[in-house]
Amino acid sequence: MSRALPGDTAPWQPMLALPHDGTPLRVEPVAAEEPLELRVRGSAFAVLLRTPGRERDLIAGFLAAERIIRSSEDLLAVEACIDAESGEPAPHVWNAALAEGVAFDPRASRALVVGSACGLCGTRVLEDLRDGLPRAIAAPMDVEPERLRAAFAELRSQQPLFARTAGTHGAALAFAERDGALALHDLAEDVGRHNAADKVLGAALRSGHYPLERPAWLLVSGRISYEIVQKAALAGVGA
Repeated sequence: MSRALPGDTAPWQPMLALPHDGTPLRVEPVAAEEPLELRVRGSAFAVLLRTPGRERDLIAGFLAAERIIRSSEDLLAVEACIDAESGEPAPHVWNAALAEGVAFDPRASRALVVGSACGLCGTRVLEDLRDGLPRAIAAPMDVEPERLRAAFAELRSQQPLFARTAGTHGAALAFAERDGALALHDLAEDVGRHNAADKVLGAALRSGHYPLERPAWLLVSGRISYEIVQKAALAGVGA
């Protein structure tokens, strides 16, 4: 488990709320959204807006979705950069070290900040979206609707940040068991649904299981947008 970094922010922050009914001000928890500057081989690549936590998984999943890395062997390390003034790791500036032979063009950096509502911000041309998509994906076995509903209920029950703030999305990898149930393998929360997906898919990559060889489901709260489907396809997720 990675140690906490100096200056780390909590996944939620207190904020004053002004009720409409004239009752006194109260403090309510709000899900945190903080910038993360991502450098690849020391070159600026993108700025992500995300909920703090699981930065290494987030970066691995994001770089895989960007087709910069394709397996755990392509990623040597992901570390917080050292702040020049304090000499301590900077919690919001990270560098990804790539294996020798992995092609990376710094000129291909994202042109815009990648916000919590946009997984494709800064993509220049449509061909960028089609590049590298697999032709075939392993299809998971059929799952009864009741089993699927139960899996989503479990996902919701394991989202403590959502329970506290009602302001985050959840994503989970799930595998079908012999009895037909869906077992959640990993789950993550973030203000951005594509960030939550990157965290669980990035964890699979960092553990050496990317693309997935075992038929899997990707459960995501909220809208299923193009970038979620794209991330699942690149990871070999069948549903």
